[in-house]
Amino acid sequence: MVCLYGFSVSYDLLNTIDSFSEIFYVDATNEQTLQADLKAITPGSADWSVDTTWHWLASQGGKTWILYFDNADDVELDLGRFIPSFGNTLITTRNSQLCIHADEDADSRVGGMHCEESKALLLHLSRAKPSKENEKLAELIVKVCF
Repeated sequence: MVCLYGFSVSYDLLNTIDSFSEIFYVDATNEQTLQADLKAITPGSADWSVDTTWHWLASQGGKTWILYFDNADDVELDLGRFIPSFGNTLITTRNSQLCIHADEDADSRVGGMHCEESKALLLHLSRAKPSKENEKLAELIVKVCF
């Protein structure tokens, strides 16, 4: 399990995440959003519990999935009870105290993106065809937003 804390996630990390066969986004803002997102992962479960989600994920043999807990900033929330003991987990937070859930030496402070990273991310997420015109437009958008 990896914990990243700081301002934003780098473009290189987002490229790494793309290598997983399944990415399960979990809004870790509070217990209600955590439960709703974990329940949504588990197909057709009327009697849902966190364990139901873990059993379903464990049955996904051969798939390389990642649980991406975003906005995990509340130290009062018992995040540990929502994290499985198997599989791949990424936690993003602005609060370094929550890195207690990460494996040893699996936490890292990240900072804001540089202009080139922002431009590359914009082009990647927009699925724009590579061209000089799109590069110039992306650069202009990034400069305006910075």
